[in-house]
Amino acid sequence: MLPIGNIFPVGGTVWRRWGSGPAIVLLHGGAGSWSHWRRNVAQLAAKRTVWIPDLPGMGESADAPEPRDHEVIAAVVAENIAELIPGGAFDLVGFSFGGIVAGFVAEKLPVRVRSLVLVGAGGLGLRKTNERILKSWRALEDPAEREAAHRFNLSALMLSKDAEIDAETLAIYVADVVRTRVNSARSSRTSALKDCIVKLGIPVHGIWGREDVTAHARFDDIHAMLRAAYPAAQMHVIDGAGHWVQYERPEAFHRALAGALGPQM
Repeated sequence: MLPIGNIFPVGGTVWRRWGSGPAIVLLHGGAGSWSHWRRNVAQLAAKRTVWIPDLPGMGESADAPEPRDHEVIAAVVAENIAELIPGGAFDLVGFSFGGIVAGFVAEKLPVRVRSLVLVGAGGLGLRKTNERILKSWRALEDPAEREAAHRFNLSALMLSKDAEIDAETLAIYVADVVRTRVNSARSSRTSALKDCIVKLGIPVHGIWGREDVTAHARFDDIHAMLRAAYPAAQMHVIDGAGHWVQYERPEAFHRALAGALGPQM
């Protein structure tokens, strides 16, 4: 069983740390927590010091300050990093909404971020403003109906196959979504990250699942956006994986991450 890591509360934000070596910061997706990286921590911590927060307004962390958007959350995360990881460069990896936050963290800490890896990130102008993938569950009083809605949402958004949904995966997903107090979808439907990364001047790479419904199969377009920010940008598309690519295909994800970050992985 994966240990929960050493816990570091900074203000109202709860951070976890594993391992030793060069620092890598992982930012989870919307309606998530550090558990979005549950299947990745052990392998990464064999060579790296892994830092993961529950982003403000999610998981065990306190609410984000108003207006609770990606820029406000990025400001909190950047301040936390300055306190927890003083001095030196680190790699930054952001999944989904965490990819948007990661871009704005890099904007605030440009000298310190060695490289930025976006994993199924939103904020690239790909998602339709009227797109509705998920079923509403909050008003459902019947536990069986609630579970059915969560199972549908997990299948529709996060994973490529229903067979991937075991009891543990469903429990992780439900525990995260019921604690969420941030509407990350508003940021994900913008082009905020696309506009941000072109100004960074640091290595930027991408990892996506081939069946990620949020990408609309526009992987060439995503790669072009990354190359506009960093001409040598790598774009890894992993077969047999949906949006939650690092959970669904962890070994393939780690190979892609090693390709992006180099020998320190």
